[in-house]
Amino acid sequence: MKKYLRALAPYIAVMIFWCAWPNAWLAILAYHAQILLWNWAALRKLRLPKARKDLFLALPTVLVGPVLYVLLPLIAKTNLSAWLDTYHLSGAALLLMIPYFGLVHPMLEQIHWHPLRETFVWSHPVFAGYHMIVLSSLLTLPWLLLCWCVLVGASFSWRLMCHRTRGLTVAVVSHILADLGVIVAAWARTQ
Repeated sequence: MKKYLRALAPYIAVMIFWCAWPNAWLAILAYHAQILLWNWAALRKLRLPKARKDLFLALPTVLVGPVLYVLLPLIAKTNLSAWLDTYHLSGAALLLMIPYFGLVHPMLEQIHWHPLRETFVWSHPVFAGYHMIVLSSLLTLPWLLLCWCVLVGASFSWRLMCHRTRGLTVAVVSHILADLGVIVAAWARTQ
């Protein structure tokens, strides 16, 4: 039962603070508060890992930002600046979101989903699913389906990275590169 409640954490945050009362900051902070609640013991034991020789496994996610920057005008069903405004992500709020979403969020999300990926067979589609709620307000259906497939694949690849490297470091770096690319591409497209 606990793993199902943990898997629902992002859905709760998104349904309340993305769908009902649109505010990206409140949504991500509500999600992260739940991550801290569910993972407090693991976070207290967390140590900074040493650099790994297999960080090259994370390099493909460097392409996420440039690819998204090129594709955004083609795949968005609404004006990106207006969409960001709707969720209170313009000006300083978006600038502050860059380091938070690009650095803090990936680390917390990996800590949260790592044990779920090991014990919950549906973790990959469930991980991708909550992103679809957010992205459905921006993307057309074909692109939304492609994003779902990419996110399921990313979740699965992070699990494989953790197994191969016996730790979270490479998966966290990969996730950072992807999320930083996404938020920087969105910011750059509004400039």
